[in-house]
Parts: sequence; structure tokens; C-alpha cells
Amino acid sequence: MRIIIHIGIFLACCLWQPAQAFAQNVLAAREAYDLGAEALMDGELKKAARYFERSTKFDTNFTEAFRLLGTTEVLRRNYVDAATAYRTVLSRDSSFSRYLYYELGDVYYKLDRPELALHYYRRFQEMQTRDFGDFGLRGERELADEVKALEDLPVRIQAVRITLDSAEFINVTDIYNVGPPINTAADDYFPFFSNDNRNILFTRQNSNRDEDLILGKRRTTDNNWSTTRVGSFNTNKPEGMITLARDGERVFFTLCRDEETSQGGCDVYSGLWIDGKVQAVEPLEDYVNSASWDSQAGVSCDGRRLFFASVRPGGIGGSDLYYCEMGDDGRWTRPRNLGAPVNTPGDEEAPFLSNDGHTLYFSSTGHPGLGDQDIYMSWWDISRERWTNVINLGPPVNSPHRELGFHLTADNRTGYFASDRPGGRGGLDIYRFRLSEKLHGDPVTYVAGYVLDSLTGEPQIDQDVQVNGGPLLRTNYAGRFFICAGADEVVDLTVDNEAYLPYQNSFAIPAWDNLYPYRIDLLLSTERNPVAQPPPPKPEPEPVQIDTVRRKKRLIVRNISVLFNFNDATLIPYQRTNLDIFIDNLKEGEIVSVGISGYADDIGSPDYNLDLSEERARAVAAYLRNAGITTDQVSVRGLGSLSGGTRELNRRVEIEVKVLQEF
Repeated sequence: MRIIIHIGIFLACCLWQPAQAFAQNVLAAREAYDLGAEALMDGELKKAARYFERSTKFDTNFTEAFRLLGTTEVLRRNYVDAATAYRTVLSRDSSFSRYLYYELGDVYYKLDRPELALHYYRRFQEMQTRDFGDFGLRGERELADEVKALEDLPVRIQAVRITLDSAEFINVTDIYNVGPPINTAADDYFPFFSNDNRNILFTRQNSNRDEDLILGKRRTTDNNWSTTRVGSFNTNKPEGMITLARDGERVFFTLCRDEETSQGGCDVYSGLWIDGKVQAVEPLEDYVNSASWDSQAGVSCDGRRLFFASVRPGGIGGSDLYYCEMGDDGRWTRPRNLGAPVNTPGDEEAPFLSNDGHTLYFSSTGHPGLGDQDIYMSWWDISRERWTNVINLGPPVNSPHRELGFHLTADNRTGYFASDRPGGRGGLDIYRFRLSEKLHGDPVTYVAGYVLDSLTGEPQIDQDVQVNGGPLLRTNYAGRFFICAGADEVVDLTVDNEAYLPYQNSFAIPAWDNLYPYRIDLLLSTERNPVAQPPPPKPEPEPVQIDTVRRKKRLIVRNISVLFNFNDATLIPYQRTNLDIFIDNLKEGEIVSVGISGYADDIGSPDYNLDLSEERARAVAAYLRNAGITTDQVSVRGLGSLSGGTRELNRRVEIEVKVLQEF
């Protein structure tokens, strides 16, 4: 492979220059980088990737480390990780390497993302007009690679075009009408599902053109729904497109009122979603809403970017898409027009952003389409800091009729939209389809963090939590904060509270279906602990009611993880204290079953690690038994070693207890 031949040349040109500030981190980053380069030259790809990841954690601006991390992941055939690393390089320095654009195109082609492959191939082609000196020493050293790439480029582009032309883009074969009572003879559109898929929020317009916000609740696991109007603010004036933030707490929607009570007739409002009801309703800042029509808000996964449609003066066409960002003071910045190529002289509306924030879906009458109004998508180009040329989703989602209001469920598996195509119940109906991988963004896990007193469990309200050394998040009334983290990402969290010792911990975030957030607990202590904080427990699912009419009990699942020291199966005081708190919470109900699973890191032989994991599980089981936690259904097992992630977090025992509690 040509990429291996040139690794040595590339390493020679990647000169590392230490920064004056953050000297320790920079030195640590260089040390990890050198170890990674050595492992890469020796063909130890897994070890090399681990060292390069460590280097980028110490110095997030170390572009050379990101570049070699991408190269390593290509050799390991981990193309998703390679694309992430390469995009990071270009976001740090768009002139870092011209050849890197070609490599990124290759990665996307291997990921079966022909549209993005074509985009980066063309960027590489366009950049040939620039002098190779614009790209520093590596520009000259990569000339030989570029000559070969330019020879292959026409063939690569042709292959991408054939891929695009020979198959339906999203490869959807079956589309289903969700049926009654969601769909009616009226217009039903703008669907938005709660994370657990039990609730659907949508807009219904009746024959007199009045729009109302509707809540559908799933009665059973099948398609059996009940519907009701949302909130007390539904009137004989239009209300439309309600969006529930992924944290499950905040909603955005449109209310149209008299001009005396609003900026411009229709404005974007926000509220709190509490027990299926919208409370604390208020319009967004007056500089967000205008004297014109403002509507159809969509929010990013982390809640810090807001997209909406508006016909305010200064746009490109009729209705344009605008966006705002959340400032450190919790207020939205002034709206900015997305501009071309997203907006056109026609109407763009109903924005929806993917979990990873890289893909924007919207409806338009201005782009070339199949009918009255189609659904399109555009990717965020990190290197150029703009949205790419839009792509029509094509049939069978789009048709000769009207389509709008695209939505993806939290698990990233099912798509929804509205259409007035023939065969519906009347007007616009809501349809669903299983999602093609071609529409998948990078996997994202919803994380619910709780900042708690380690002894009392008391939530720390209005507490700032720093994420990865960057933005601050503030906890709510339950001590809760919310993060959209990359699957398999390690998240560094820091808390400063004068009443407690400084807190810093790293959490390994797994891939997750997002029906419920993955829960992590940040336990603040007034005494120094002999070991690191425990890894995050599994999330507590929403209580499942069992025979509520006769027994009035519900099943609660309690989880906790216990960390062990290296090569040790002894419970130390810190671990026993956390277990005591956990046990106290169990005494409020009837214990149904207890599951205890032990693990070890990947140091040592498999047989030894299996024995160690079993010994740890038995130690925890004995402690629970001595504390009076007994039931006929107890599972104690050692599962051996875990690889990947942080070894300290793999030396653990996971406990799952199912409890029946009265309510």
C-alpha cells in the first residue's frame, strides 16, 4: 500500500514544536506521539492508535498527531475514526496538507458515502491551482503522492458518480403510513418523537387553516396511540412545529398571536417539558424573533445551536434558514442566515440537525426536485466552514407531491416525514421508514450526568461542570446536566465547588441506543479517596408499571459499578461507603433479582483474569449478603478481561438490582 511506503517520509516532515504555555501537556503529547510513531513503523497499529489518541488528549491542537491517528485508523480499516481524525486536522488548519483532501475522499468512498467522497475529491482537484509551497514542507514531500493521485482521480470520480447514479441514494424500499389516530383527514405533519419513542409531537391543521400542537402517546408496544392537544396555549390561531430537545427537558415551538403580543405575528417560543406538559412558556429574545414570520425551530443535540425559518428582510428568497448559538450567558446570539447553497430564491423550512451536528435536513421549493416541495440534506464542510451543496433525498421519500418535516429518532434507526402523496388519509400524512446507513451520522450517545454529594446523595444545583476543558454546563434542580458525546469517546469532566475537594474524572462513553440517556454520577467528596471515582453506572430506565391497578407497584432497576485496584479483589473503605449508600436505596422495596458481573483489565493471561474477575464478583456478593440483600434470583459471575478504553475503568464489578417499589 502506497500509504505505508510514505509513512517514513511523512514522519520526517512532521516536526514538533513545543509551545511555551502548557509545557507539561505538550511534553506529554510529544512523548506519546513519539511512541505512537515508533509503534506505527513497527506495524503495531493498535498500540500506535492508542498513543496517538493519548497525544491528542494532552494537546488538542497537535495536528500531526491527528494526521497520523487517521493514517493508523485507515490501516486498521477503522474508516469512521479515520474520517474524524482527518476532519479534525482540516478544521485546525485547512492548508495542512493538500493530499489529505484526497485521502479523506478515499475514506468516505470506503464508508459508502459517495457524495462526501466526491466533494473532497473535487476539493483536492480545485486546490491544484495553488502553489505547493502554500502547504509548507509537506507540500513538496507529498508531490509524488499527488501525481499518482491525480492519475487515479478521474477513475475515482467516475466510480463515485456511477455509485450515485446506479442506486437510489438512501436505498429505502418500504415507506409506511403511521395510520390513525396520528393521521386524519386533516393535515398532519412536523413529527418529532421523544427519545424513548413513546411520545410523538406533531402539528395538525384543520379545514379552517388553524394549526394545533398534538401529543400522541403510545398505549402499548404496538402502534396503538392516544392523542390530545398540547398545553393551554392552543387557540384558534396557528401553533406549529414543536421540537423536543434531546435532553428531554426543553421544547421549542411556534405561536402565532396578535401583533400587540408578539414581534411579528408568528414567533419562536420555548418552554419546559415536564410530565408531558409544556410549562414556563416564553418567546425567544426579541432580536431572535423579528417583525416578520419566524417559525419551525430545530435544535442541535447539545441544545447549543438553534435553526429556524424566517421571512425577515435581507434574506435570499422567501423563507430562509437562520441559526443562533447559545452564549456563555445562556442567551442566544443574533441570528445569521445560512446563505447559499442551502438557501435559495425559493422557500426553505423545517430544519432538522443530525445527532452529530454534521448533517442538516430541510424542506425546499427552490432546489431542483421531484415535485412541489422536497426534502434535502447538506453536510457541514469543516475545512471551508460552510454547508456543502445540497442533495435531494430522492425517491421514495421524495415524490411528485409535497414532502416536508424530516425527523430521525434518537436511536438513529427510523426516519419520519410528511407527504400529501396519494393513498393517505387526507392532506398531509406522516410516514416512516427504516433508515439507510447512508444517512447515518457519526454515532452519538446521550449522557445524563448527575453531580451528587458522595455521602448523602444530595444533588448539587446550579453547579458548573466543565467538559473536556471547554464549555461549562450548569446542573438543573436535580443536579443533572446533559451531554451529546461521541460513542466510545472519553469525556473529561471537572467540577469546582468550595464545599468539596476539586473533582476531575474521565468517563468512557459506550455506544448507546439513546432510548434513555447513559447515566454517569459525579460524586463530590470532602475527603480524599484512595482510588479514582467509580465508572458510570448504566442509566436507570423509566419505571415500568406492573399491574398498577391491583398491586400499585413498579419495577425499578438500580445499577452501580465498583472499581478495584490493580490485581486486587479487596473492597476498601471508599468502595464500601458507596455500596452502603446503594444498599440503603434498595431497602425501600422488594428485591426481585440481583446480578453481579466482575471484570478485569487485559493485563495477564485470560485464565488468570477470569479467576480475578470471579473473585471480585464474589467479594461484592458477600458484602451485599452480609448487608441483608438476599433473594432467590442471584447471579454472580466473572466475565474475564475487557480490552479497549481505560484499564482503570475495566477493573470493575457491575451490579444490577431489580426492585419492586410501591407508588
